[in-house]
Amino acid sequence: MLDIINITAPIFILIALGYLSVRLKVINPQHAKGMGSLVLNIALPALMFNAIADMPFQDVILPYYLSIYALGSVMAFMVGVVLTKMVWQQDNVSAALNSTALSFSNSAFIGYAVASMVIGSDRAAAYLSMGVLIENLLILPMLFVMAEMNPNSGKSLASVLLGIGKNFTRNPLIITIVISLIFSIFSLPIPQMVEQTTQMLTGAAAPVALFVIGMSLYGLELKGDLPKITTIGLGKLMLHPLLILLAIMLISGGTQQDNYVALLFASAPTFSTIAIIGQHYGLVSRMSAIVIISTIGSFFSMSAVLIYWQMTIGF
Repeated sequence: MLDIINITAPIFILIALGYLSVRLKVINPQHAKGMGSLVLNIALPALMFNAIADMPFQDVILPYYLSIYALGSVMAFMVGVVLTKMVWQQDNVSAALNSTALSFSNSAFIGYAVASMVIGSDRAAAYLSMGVLIENLLILPMLFVMAEMNPNSGKSLASVLLGIGKNFTRNPLIITIVISLIFSIFSLPIPQMVEQTTQMLTGAAAPVALFVIGMSLYGLELKGDLPKITTIGLGKLMLHPLLILLAIMLISGGTQQDNYVALLFASAPTFSTIAIIGQHYGLVSRMSAIVIISTIGSFFSMSAVLIYWQMTIGF
């Protein structure tokens, strides 16, 4: 048990430090956006390039892992649609946001940080890149198509898909994965200058990301329909891993490490950017509350996966 605490406690201590630094006015909360941009646009892309570019292609893209993570995530999304539309009788926008909150993990900021402490940063970055592909090429398009395709929007499917495609071409993580795969497929040598620069940036990715999560939690409030909000926030931490486990039972061919890493990423909280997307649709308070609940609860969900991992095969 002490081994698990040694893995998870530093993660959440860094988050707490980020929160306290803003609450105690040590750092201006407005700096969180800039620090977050540094992580997403520079540090994380450097981390993924550093890990993937010189790795054999067959070790970077694992069809089995992509299959189980995609299937489990899509099933979680569909459960969210049924719950919101049929049980709670809410509109398409609410269904799209709730479903995404149930199926889209904070892989980049929290999932990677925990996984890297168990399997190493390079291997964790490879799994992160596959998660980024599933989340950005599958889950986010489902969110925007469902949210935008309603009688009041006046938008066609073609225009929505065109907008999604434009966003992909500007996504630094997607661009980095493509460039890294080119280096990997053709075994291109990485210039020493580039390698040393990316290694320096890699060290900043995880701690700064966790610190930013804590900073961004300051000012968020638990407001709205708390029973429904709690259902989504805690549901993310239980439903998503359980449906990944179901996908593992349905699809064979992977390694035990593939299975446990998929469960670990699925047990991470919902991605914090959902609050920003919620703001665009006038639901920022609801989505912010979901982020708070899932982030706090993820200490227990991720610890549970790590305990199960350690008890069955060990680290």
